[in-house]
Amino acid sequence: MNSNLKLVKNSGSLSESDLQLLSDTDIIVNMMRNRVLLVANDPKSSIDWDGLTSDVTAFYHIRPVDKSNMVFQVWFEELKDLDKFEKKLMLNKLASK
Repeated sequence: MNSNLKLVKNSGSLSESDLQLLSDTDIIVNMMRNRVLLVANDPKSSIDWDGLTSDVTAFYHIRPVDKSNMVFQVWFEELKDLDKFEKKLMLNKLASK
């Protein structure tokens, strides 16, 4: 067996090609309703996506809108996951002050 292989769990994160496979489904409609735009205050900062999405239970997608200025669209299948994400963002912001 090749020991150079590594299994990385991807949870509910969807790629652009996954979104194409799901076109014309209720999942995409829900995700379009439950999307937010995330803009980093400092374009040189890093975003802890794993921490922000660790409790997400359904599908989600992170789409870069403008990487150089750290602008991203984040789509969620479930509204409860969007709520969790927003709460984590607020907690992180409060902790950094």
